[in-house]
Amino acid sequence: MDAILSITNEKVLPILADWEAVDSVLMLRFGTDRYDPSFFISYDVYYRGSLPERESRERAFAFAAGFESTLDGQKDRVLLDDVPVRLEYKETSLFDAMLREIGEGDEGDPLVNTYGFYRLERGEVLLERSAWVARTRASLREIPDAFWTRRIDAFSARMDHVLADLSTAVFSGEELFYQLSLASFLSTLCTLLFSINRRFEPAGRLLTEQLKQLPLLPEEFATRLEYLLGHDSAITDKRKREIAELVTYSVLRLV
Repeated sequence: MDAILSITNEKVLPILADWEAVDSVLMLRFGTDRYDPSFFISYDVYYRGSLPERESRERAFAFAAGFESTLDGQKDRVLLDDVPVRLEYKETSLFDAMLREIGEGDEGDPLVNTYGFYRLERGEVLLERSAWVARTRASLREIPDAFWTRRIDAFSARMDHVLADLSTAVFSGEELFYQLSLASFLSTLCTLLFSINRRFEPAGRLLTEQLKQLPLLPEEFATRLEYLLGHDSAITDKRKREIAELVTYSVLRLV
């Protein structure tokens, strides 16, 4: 695996380093090895100013087996010798603005998705042309508790709402509404628990593992979560709603 990462870095980094707007590049790896269907290498490219247009970026990766870009031009996917590579382009000023608002106490959106912070906190630094990454990571470590408190309050209130939706879905027998409500309940639950533990949320594929490792969890959480995620026909939708209610009350007691 180290050899694959090294070879891929040798192909990707010179291209990114040639772009004047790039400030820093961080790498994250997903999956266990190249035969894992979820495996890919991700590069977060933090920049100031303007990056090359899509056509120029595609020409830079002309040697790749495949290249595609999102409509907004903020993500590229490249296939390098059957190794899937993702490039995500992120303006440093957006992170600066978010952290400045959060640092001001009562400002900042408490509902903001913290996955971007997680990636910035955990990524391996491959290229940096300034102290921006180190400075921003220091700011992440110093996020005021007021932000987490407002976030906990917001998602605690949402827990009651999504539980009510789940109850309505169960008793109405609307299957699609039930599935959407259960998904919304689980999403809100995860966000609230990570917030209670003052942690940034990881990628979805890492949620189960990292959720169970949180230091502060409600009683019988792992068992109840398995029931909610399971497909045992003996656990009816009505029973899952009852379990969701127990989970809600036990989580809110942690607040």
